[in-house]
Amino acid sequence: MWSKVCLKVKQAAQKAKAVVMAGIVAVSGAVAVTATQPAMATGTDFSTITSGLDESTVITAVVAAAALLAAVGFAKWAAKKLGRFFG
Repeated sequence: MWSKVCLKVKQAAQKAKAVVMAGIVAVSGAVAVTATQPAMATGTDFSTITSGLDESTVITAVVAAAALLAAVGFAKWAAKKLGRFFG
């Protein structure tokens, strides 16, 4: 019984981690592409896209992603601990 619960928690943790990591990679990739493009006289203007972003939004997103990863790790640890206690 507990081994099935631990397995489900582990699978959910892996899925959540994959989603968070994919989001971080997508955001960092977009920032890297924007930062490394050379300035062109008639280059693409991203000001309409990035006008809603500021430092606090980015910092909040990074901290939230880190908290989610920590919560997933804690849930996995707690499930294993309960499994060992009752198993």
